[in-house]
Order: sequence, then C-alpha cells, then structure tokens
Amino acid sequence: MYKSIALFVFCFFLIGSGQLFAQDLKTTVNDNKLLDSLRKKEESGLDSVIFTSRFIRYTTLKLTKDSIQTLPLDTTLAGFHNFSMIAQPRRPTVGTGNLGLAAMPMLFEPSKTIGFDAGFHSLDFYAIGQDDIKYYQARTPFTNLYFISAGETEAIFKVTHSQNIKRNWNIGANYNRIGANGYYPRQRGDHLNADIFNWYQSPNKRYNLWVAAIFNTLKARENGSIYNDNIYGKNNNSFGLDHLSEEVRLTDAGHIYRSNSFMIKQTYFVGRIDSLAQEISDKILPTNKIAYTFKYNTNAYTFHKTSLDDHTAIPPGVADLSFTYDSTRYMNVQNEFMYSFFLRGKGNSIIKNELKLDAGIRHDFYKYHQGVYYPGKTETYYDYSSTFQNITLLGSAGYRFSNRIDLNVDVQQIFQGRNIGDFLYEAKSNLLLSKSVGRIVLGGFFQNKSPEEIYIRYFGNHYNWRRTDFNRTKTVNLSFKYVNDQLNFEAGAEYFRISDYLYFTTPAPGEGVALDSAFYAKNANRIVPAQLGSLNLLKITVGKKLKFGKFNFDSYLVYQKTDQPNILRTPELYAFASVFLDHTFFKALKTNVGFDIRYNTPYKNYSYSAPAGQFYVGQATTFDSTPILDVWVKASLRKANVFVKTDYANQGLLSNGYYSVNRYPMMDRVLLKFGVSWSFYD
Repeated sequence: MYKSIALFVFCFFLIGSGQLFAQDLKTTVNDNKLLDSLRKKEESGLDSVIFTSRFIRYTTLKLTKDSIQTLPLDTTLAGFHNFSMIAQPRRPTVGTGNLGLAAMPMLFEPSKTIGFDAGFHSLDFYAIGQDDIKYYQARTPFTNLYFISAGETEAIFKVTHSQNIKRNWNIGANYNRIGANGYYPRQRGDHLNADIFNWYQSPNKRYNLWVAAIFNTLKARENGSIYNDNIYGKNNNSFGLDHLSEEVRLTDAGHIYRSNSFMIKQTYFVGRIDSLAQEISDKILPTNKIAYTFKYNTNAYTFHKTSLDDHTAIPPGVADLSFTYDSTRYMNVQNEFMYSFFLRGKGNSIIKNELKLDAGIRHDFYKYHQGVYYPGKTETYYDYSSTFQNITLLGSAGYRFSNRIDLNVDVQQIFQGRNIGDFLYEAKSNLLLSKSVGRIVLGGFFQNKSPEEIYIRYFGNHYNWRRTDFNRTKTVNLSFKYVNDQLNFEAGAEYFRISDYLYFTTPAPGEGVALDSAFYAKNANRIVPAQLGSLNLLKITVGKKLKFGKFNFDSYLVYQKTDQPNILRTPELYAFASVFLDHTFFKALKTNVGFDIRYNTPYKNYSYSAPAGQFYVGQATTFDSTPILDVWVKASLRKANVFVKTDYANQGLLSNGYYSVNRYPMMDRVLLKFGVSWSFYD
C-alpha cells in the first residue's frame, strides 16, 4: 500500500510543480511559432492556442533500436471497448474464469526467448515490462485517467502523467490497478502495476538517457474449480442461483507473483546525424551509435494455503497436509553493450541503399532460490539455491535497397554460461509491390532453447521432480504475409516444426490401468513434465475491413492444423467479427454502435494445476462451442472516450454457459460495463 501512496504523491507533485520550472514549454512548440498567440493571451486575455494530443508523442525501447522515432497518441475509438488483456479480438485466451486469474493463449504462440526462464507465466498478461513503457515528448503536460467498471465483478483504474521539465527532458509515471471478484467463490484477482520513467535527450540530439523503474504485484486466489461439474447441464438444480453459493475445492489458496525491474539505457551518436521530417519532431537517424543498457530484476512466485482440503484439486502435501507456502524467486543483473553502424547516402528524402550492422554482447547474472516452508515461514522442508551466468553474443545486419525492399537478419547466441548452446537466428524481408497492389513480408527463425527451470527442477509441498534427460527445444518457423493497406486486407501463413516439445501432463497409468474418467478423478492435478519428439503446425490468418457508408465490418479468421492435437491443444478454427454504425451526432459527438461476435471450433481443452500455476494436458474433454456475442456503444467528445457494453449478451439462447479449461466455468453475462478514458493536455 505504501507504494501506491508514494506513487500518487509523486504524480500530484509532477502536476502541481509544472509551473515552477524556468522554461515555459508551451513557447517552444513548433520552434516558437505559437509565441505570438501566447503573447496575445497575456495581453488581451484571449487564448487562441488549444493544446491537443497532437502535441504529445512517445517512443518505446523497440522504436529506439535503429533510430529515434516517435509516434502520436491514439485517441480514436478503435478497439477502445476491448479493454481486457485476456479478451483481445486477435489474441484470444483460455483461463480459469475471469479477468485477473490464470490465462494462456488460445491460439499457438511461440516463445522467442533463449537462456534462463523460471517457467511461471500464468499471470503474465497482467504484468508490465520494460518494453511496455512509453517515453513521451510532451510539449504540454499530459494526464490520462482511465476507468472501467462492471460493479464488483471487475474494475480497472489507470493513471498516466507525463511532462517535460525542460524541452529535452521528460519524466512521468503510470499507476494501474485491476480488481475482479468474478462470479464464483475465491475468484479474486488483485493486481497492481506502477512505474516511473525518464527520457533525457541532449540539445544536439546525440545523447539519450532512458530510466525506468517498474513494480508488479499480482495476487490471484485459487478455488481449485467448483464441485458442480454439471453447472450448465439440463438437470442442474442450481442453474439460475447465485454462483457464490457453489462449493469450491480450495477455500484459502492463492498465488502472489512479484516482479520489480530497474533499467538504465544510454545511447550516443557518433559522426553524421540525418533526420526525416515527421509531425512536431523529426526522426533522428544516426550513422554510428554506441548503446549501453543496465537492468536489475527481481521475481518471486509463491503458492499458499492454510487449511485442509479433500485432495480432489491438489495432491496431499509432503511437508504439511494443511499448510503450504511454496516459494520460487530469482534475481537477475544484466549488462548489455551494443555498437551500430549505418551507411547511407546524404541528402535523400527517403532512405535507400542503407547498410546496417550491429554487434554487441550481453552478460546475465542470476541468483535463484526455491523453498518449501513450514508454518511460520522461518524453517524450510526444502531449500535450494544456485548462482549462474550467461554471456550472449548479439548481432544483426540489414540492407535497405530502396523504400520498396529490405532484408534484416538478427542473431542471438549464448556462447558461455549455464545455457551455452542456446541460440535464436531470425530473418525478415519486406517487399513493397506498389501502394495499390500491397506489400509482402517474408520471415523465419530457428531457435534452440534450454528447458525452462520448472521442467527440470521443481520442489513444492504437492509436487517435486528433478529431470536431467530433457533436450533443448528446437523450433523452425517460416512465415509469409501479404498486406494491402488500400483494401484494408491482410493474409498470412506460418509453418512451425518443433522438436522436443515440452509440456505438462498427468502421470502415465500403471500396467493394466485404464486411462478413463476414474483414473483422472483419482489423479486430479497430479502433473509431471514430459517431452514430445516432434510436432508440426500450420497457421493461416486472414483479416479484412469493409465500409459501406456509415456501416463498418471488421473480421479476423485463423485456421490451425497440427499433427499432435492431443498434445498441442488449440482450436482448428477461430473467427472474430465486429459490425458497427459510425455516426457523428450534433457535429461533435462521434459515436459507434455495434456488436462483436467470436467463435472457435470444439477442441480438447487443457486442465489447470493450482499449486504449480501451470496448464497441462489432462483428461481429453471436448466442450461444446457456441458463438459469444458482445453488444456495445462507444462515443468520443473532445478529450474523452466512453463506452457501455454487455458481455455474452446471447447467454441462454444457444447455451447456458461455456468452459475454456476443464472444470473451470467462464463468466456469465455481464449486463453492464462502463468505461471512460479522459485526457488532459495542460
């Protein structure tokens, strides 16, 4: 709580102290072109200058890789009502019930990382990382208030503030809070994200300094699922009653994940500096760049409970039958040095015949600990600690033949340390045929990745294993994408071949034991890591936007086919469509009225293990699948966007409810959700 109070004090201090600085930033907008207007305001009391989102631009760490480029704020209504990070139209998820709880992607997504990974990712959707921070150039102080409410079911509150204390120096902060109680007992998700950030750029634009500190505290209760496996059945006696009356398998269990990060990144441009004009500020293009990045990260994952249970959700404890406190934590110190060289012609309005070379090295130091604690949390039943390091060679090369075609290659190779031999090689090429015909993007990567730590070593009160026989997972990917901006059309195809695929499953039955419902009931959530020889997956995506007068249609279709559907459990077909009317009332109130519908074909669903926080291949249950319909209205008036929405409006018409994970029913209809985003530019 003290972090929340301190951050709010900091934000209000920034807002209140803007006028204390010697430089009036508003007189420097557009090279002082607004000076006369501001003088007129002082002299006559009339203000002819209106500051809007046009004067606020931002960048991210990804956008600073090759140059310093900034993007404008997105203040449109597009996608505004799709606020939930686990219910995005083009990135659907499966989970244990509602916002704030464990979730994983529904469609296949490769993990393009190498080196050490603890393996706890069930709450990743709610955490923010260094790549998520936006660094602003604010010609006027900028504040955004964001609030979503569905009563006690779920709520989101966000505050962003940023301002330049000098023309070339910006500071700011974010505060995010998610609180969701769900519809069933013990479904509370309570997440806090906070960060402070700084961007300093020297007057000659050669030196840049980015500093950010991030604090994530993610708390998710675990109910182990409800006892009623027929919650949506025809003979269910409790249908229509308050779901809070349903009995659950765990009454006081939960996860707490904490992730804190501090980063300093510095870049210096040597030699000639080029620029390309863009709105408000130019895009800065160096010819030689030196970059140094320092990161300090701490991560902690705990599962806890304090009372007895009937072991239908989790196995009996080995240290204590009622009390569990399993803790995994690690610290990472990272230092990275990069040198970049760019060779391009002078005085071109567009960049062509540009050669780019990057070379660098990254050092990671880790301190890892895992423990199983007795009540009191002072004595341990199991205690393991380890320190190790990795040294990674970084490199990239690219050539831009013209503004129509380019080729880029990126290399990451761990050549020293615990995960020596891991690598990620990636290539990508863009080919612009013409503005009317569109462009083609070709890509591919080859990855060799060590098993995540949770697969090779895990010891808790309910599970333990030590595996040394797992091989590195090898992934080969080839991709093709066609984009036509004029037609608002895109299509793509990806092929994956994965060797030594890692997953969790139930223990193999003994000789003569049938793999039936009785076996799964007896071995509920007894999971073990496993490795599959190889699998193949083809993924085809199509997206199209149409407009007929005031009517708009946005669609997205995904087709997936794998030769291992019992292991890689993902739907063969996923479809999303949004239909809405776009109209402006009273020449000022821009309004969209419409509905979203999504559907996926039936497939064998995953199960979920609460103590380990892992989705696993359990009983091959296939649930019926029906379309999910959301109805909404959203509007924009000057600096504010608002929406009103009904989730799952068609409940009771085609189905009484649905599952996305075995034994965990999803939320019922949410009759009313309300959201507002209000920006201030002064």
